[in-house]
Amino acid sequence: MDLKKILFHVLIRIAILALLLGSLFLIWSFTYDPHKHCDGDMHRHVDGGLGLFIFGFLIIQMYCIGLFAEMIYLFIKKRKKPAFANLGILTILAFITAAFMFGIS
Repeated sequence: MDLKKILFHVLIRIAILALLLGSLFLIWSFTYDPHKHCDGDMHRHVDGGLGLFIFGFLIIQMYCIGLFAEMIYLFIKKRKKPAFANLGILTILAFITAAFMFGIS
């Protein structure tokens, strides 16, 4: 398998993740109203950013589980180069997730 096919494989996987997170952001930005529970002059804001973060984190974790399952499937089918490409994506996602979880900047 040449480099072009592996890069195409990786770009498809990254595009799927970007599509999932982008659709979450669009749904959140069009449906979230922080003043939904306000009553007159009393402002009762809800924390929508926390919900966005939690759903984004859950989407990333489910994506990683699916990518891990695909990696195992590719190793069983003896297609090691795309499997190692998936492993690379998982490693990068693990570092990004750890950076956000532990506040590494």
